Amino acid sequence: MLRYCIATLMVLALGGVPAAAQWGETVHHFGTSEGKSVSPQCSAGVVYDDGGLNDFYSIGNGDPGDSTMVMKFDLPPGTAALDQACVCFSRLNASSPTSMAFEIMVYNDNGPGGTPGTLLGSVPAFASSLPVAGSSQFYSVNLSAAGIVLPDTGVYVGARWPGGNILLCGDRSGTTVQRSNFGSGNEGLSWNSLANLFPSAPPRALGIRVDPENGSPADCTPTSTALCLNGGRFRVAATFLTPAGASGSAQVVQLTDETGYLWFFSASNVEAVVKVLDGCSLNNRYWLFAGGLTNVRTVITVTDTLTGAVRTYTNPQSTAFQPIQDTSAFATCP
Repeated sequence: MLRYCIATLMVLALGGVPAAAQWGETVHHFGTSEGKSVSPQCSAGVVYDDGGLNDFYSIGNGDPGDSTMVMKFDLPPGTAALDQACVCFSRLNASSPTSMAFEIMVYNDNGPGGTPGTLLGSVPAFASSLPVAGSSQFYSVNLSAAGIVLPDTGVYVGARWPGGNILLCGDRSGTTVQRSNFGSGNEGLSWNSLANLFPSAPPRALGIRVDPENGSPADCTPTSTALCLNGGRFRVAATFLTPAGASGSAQVVQLTDETGYLWFFSASNVEAVVKVLDGCSLNNRYWLFAGGLTNVRTVITVTDTLTGAVRTYTNPQSTAFQPIQDTSAFATCP
């Protein structure tokens, strides 16, 4: 009989055993990574969780291949391969297996309605010293020699493992952006959303991260309409629309590494000031601040060129530009 399991940091759904209060993460590497763009726990790659991975999910009874879970990744433009995948695991209790063989799975997003479709490849791996739920470990798997070619930048990446009492970490924080997450109990023959499998506590993001090939920050080329802030990691651009229908791209002027301003109609007429700050040491986020001197419709688009994450901020037409103080803008530290 197929079984579904979710455990939280405080109480485990199976058995009701209190979980340990301590939360820690360590990293294990498989294969070589010399000359490749890999980072500890894929922390410099594409990361959707906020680091608070305090929920745990599983399917099946512990037989090989019982549980497959994947998450949708929107990779930086031009990404054709992955150098590393990192997956966070725990075990239900002290009597659960302390190690297991598992696989990293990569699927195209060409299934019905954008669900997991064509299997692009898999890589075998092994997890040892699995901690009891309440603590976790990221297991990092090198993919650089796997020959997995990505057809585009929209793919699902995840793990296939025995399931049962071995659990995949998840993040349900309210500030975490909801990702497309799917599970399968029959080795990918059919899929169900994790919101359906775990309706009482579905994850927003799974404990899965990736380092794209050449995962160093993508080039941000400064132009008359694009600011490159924070060492070129963040690209800032904007558009405007007047009540009379005049529209265009904002012209930009960089002031410092973190700050620049926009103008629409004349270089002497500043319309808005934008800055991107590194708040990683304070709340594990990059911050976005903006202030405006306009009442026309303004759309500011900020792109993290490392991860491809995008935030858009809109000032409505005929409305005084309201200050933007988004201290949770990008959960993509470091």
